[in-house]
Amino acid sequence: MLSLPPDWMNWTISTLLFLGSIILLLFALTIWDMKAPGWARQGLLPIETTRGDRFFMGLLITGCIFCLWMYFVGTTAVWSVLVLGALSIIGTINFF
Repeated sequence: MLSLPPDWMNWTISTLLFLGSIILLLFALTIWDMKAPGWARQGLLPIETTRGDRFFMGLLITGCIFCLWMYFVGTTAVWSVLVLGALSIIGTINFF
């Protein structure tokens, strides 16, 4: 039987904010691309990337940061890793 939220995941405020922010960012990126279509450009990487590519790479980097944070620091100061994750996405979109 389907239960909402699913029983297999520990739904905390930080989890809901993290997943909610990803969903909101995807909606914002979609609206941004509809109003002002992006183009491929070359940043620090030797490949051409679009805005969506850089956002996806930013999500992957943020996921790695979260996993490393949980491994080395634990569950203390989770709010600071949220800020660090947001800054990594912004940096990835601007420089990669």
